[in-house]
Amino acid sequence: MIKFSPILMGGFFALFIALLVFLNATLFQPVLRHIEARRLHLQNEQGGADDDIAEAARLKAEAEEILRAAKKEAGKIKEEASIKAKLQAETRLNAERETIAAELGAFESALRLDETNLKSALLGEAPLFKERIKTKFIAA
Repeated sequence: MIKFSPILMGGFFALFIALLVFLNATLFQPVLRHIEARRLHLQNEQGGADDDIAEAARLKAEAEEILRAAKKEAGKIKEEASIKAKLQAETRLNAERETIAAELGAFESALRLDETNLKSALLGEAPLFKERIKTKFIAA
C-alpha cells in the first residue's frame, strides 16, 4: 500500500508555497499590473473618445446653424435679385413701349400726311377724271 510520509508531504507543500510566491512575484503581479495599466489606458482613451464625440456633436450643430443661416441669406439674395430683375425688365418694357408708341405716332403722322397728299392729288385730278368719263360715255 501507499505509505504516508509527513516530511515528504510537508516538503512538497513548502515547495508548492515557494513556487506560488515565486510565480506571484515574477509572473502574476507583472501580468496583473499590465492588465490594470491597460484598463486605465482604455478608460482614458474612452474618456478622450467621449470628449471627441461631444466636440463632434457641437461642431456638427454649429455647422448646421451656419448652413441654415447661409440658406436663409441665399434666399434673401435670390429674392432681391428676382425683384431687381423684375424692375429692370419692367423698366426695359416701359422704355420699349414708349419707343413703340413714338414710332406709332410718327407712322400715324406720316399716314395722315400721305392721306392728305393722296386726297389733294385725287382732288387735283378729279376734273381730268370727269372729262375722261364723259368722253367714254359719249363715245359709247
